[in-house]
Amino acid sequence: MNWKIKTLASSPREIMIIQSIFITLYLAASSLYIWGGWKPFLETPHLLVGTILALAGILAYFVGLLIRQKTIYNYTLKTDGATVEYYLHYPDFASSFFKGIAIFVMLVFGFVVVLTGSLLFLVGPVAMAFIAAIKLLNWENPVHHRQTAPWQLHEFVTVDHKRLMVIIHCDDITTGFAARFPGKALMDKYLAFLREVLPANVEYIERTTNWHQG
Repeated sequence: MNWKIKTLASSPREIMIIQSIFITLYLAASSLYIWGGWKPFLETPHLLVGTILALAGILAYFVGLLIRQKTIYNYTLKTDGATVEYYLHYPDFASSFFKGIAIFVMLVFGFVVVLTGSLLFLVGPVAMAFIAAIKLLNWENPVHHRQTAPWQLHEFVTVDHKRLMVIIHCDDITTGFAARFPGKALMDKYLAFLREVLPANVEYIERTTNWHQG
């Protein structure tokens, strides 16, 4: 039994909280940065436009490609357990696109430093921008792997109908192997499979979770 799914690793509630906090802090820091350099920005309006675009690009990167980034999961069921291969979802042109953004951001803020003659511009959101730019220049999309313990060692199964997830645990329900599904039919098929391979005394728990592990 094999299947593939592209979905968010964290729960919608967690994502909304993280996104709201990050956007609030980022906009506050960006506003302070622009306010601190308002005089040179007034003298060169095109620099202000470029700075705003760069800050907006970094915000879009963090929100769209980190906080709300989807993950691709490839599941395989075997006689002795299950395995999953997972990695972040990016379009084919992602590498070139990210490097272009990185070079643009570094040029814009490098020009600001030269124009103002002050390294104070390299703090706050600009420091975040440079760190993100360096990471983008060396961008790779790593592939991760996980596998379950043997079927007979599991004692609990958490079923989350809302998020279409089934998590199998050994003796600790805070750790386990999560399987995500594109639809209820496949999820029911997986549960039927588990009832055949797991011990008869396994406890099934139905609840909504905030699970984000693999």
